[in-house]
Amino acid sequence: MAPDEFQQAWQAHSAQTRVIIDADLLREEVQRDQRQFNTMISYRDFGEVGVAVIMIPVWFVMGFMLDLPWTWYLSVPVFLWIAGFMLLYRKRHQPESEPTTEPLLQQCVERSLAEVEQQIWLLRNILWWYLLPPTLSITAFFAQVSWQSRGGGWLYALIFFVLLEGFLLAVYGSVYLMNKRVVRTQLIPRQEELQKLRASLEQETTDEGINGQIALPNLPFPGKIPPAPCASPVQLIVGLVLFIALMLLVFFIIYQAKNGDSGNGQDYPKRSPFAAVRWEESQPEVKVDGQWFKLISLNGIPAKEIVDFSKETYGEKWQKRFEEDLVELMTRMGHPPEKSVTLEVQSLTSSEKQTLKEVRMTYANRGAIRAAAQARERDAAEE
Repeated sequence: MAPDEFQQAWQAHSAQTRVIIDADLLREEVQRDQRQFNTMISYRDFGEVGVAVIMIPVWFVMGFMLDLPWTWYLSVPVFLWIAGFMLLYRKRHQPESEPTTEPLLQQCVERSLAEVEQQIWLLRNILWWYLLPPTLSITAFFAQVSWQSRGGGWLYALIFFVLLEGFLLAVYGSVYLMNKRVVRTQLIPRQEELQKLRASLEQETTDEGINGQIALPNLPFPGKIPPAPCASPVQLIVGLVLFIALMLLVFFIIYQAKNGDSGNGQDYPKRSPFAAVRWEESQPEVKVDGQWFKLISLNGIPAKEIVDFSKETYGEKWQKRFEEDLVELMTRMGHPPEKSVTLEVQSLTSSEKQTLKEVRMTYANRGAIRAAAQARERDAAEE
């Protein structure tokens, strides 16, 4: 027999090869692997939904404690979106329990294949439903914080924003690439093995079964489906701790940038209860809640006393220190203010006085005062 004839005979024999496997054992193996895969997915879903839900109150607490701007809270609806999307997606794709005439083994394979394909879709589209929404909300927050830090110069604000945004993109970019790698190296091979098993089961004929055994033509894998990696609760906890540590690092950087340095080696929060300040000689007039008033006292300390102390301490820069470094000024006087203060003010058009309680001292107010001072300096330089 010629070599070509030998090769043709071997190929014909290979095409007719049947591997005899106990149907119950194969079904148990598929079910065991399916349970393991479902456990992995459940841990992942629990981590994503759990972190999103936990971060909502944490976000509010940190925003209040650090007195962060309104863009900080844009991430709250993002957390709700992520948790809601995952829950609705899983509910929509729950396995159906409709009666079917398919063999039990084939049902298990079909269900496993459907679950793998659903997970592939989730990870392939992770950019749109999981990464892009928080990227946009956090970018808006970084942009506002950088804008408020422009008191140190536009170049400083730009570099600050680029560093924060670069850190954000690096973290989310690594998450995106990691999920793409999982799809490529774990889920796609698993999908292909299940598809081959399904095709083999469809070719199997009932008259070839003997004593609960089935003959599978061209069985594609050696004995069992490759096991799915399973994330443990410990891994999820470690991941959550690392995530919180990264967030705290970002908070620290932002806090330092917002507080700044007073120039004497000690940090003071850059806050103010006034949206704007102007002067009538040595009398400060302040803007609170959109209205201008003559300032009489702050936390019971007469405005004249505060101004006199600023003149004695800072000389020619007494107005600047009153406007932009009020926390430092009050602290040096021995009266460090809290996050809210009490103001006694007088109307500019009458002798009516009123007391404004619980007036928040915010970074945004101080940033507006600083921006107005810079605008005046630029106008003076151009004249």
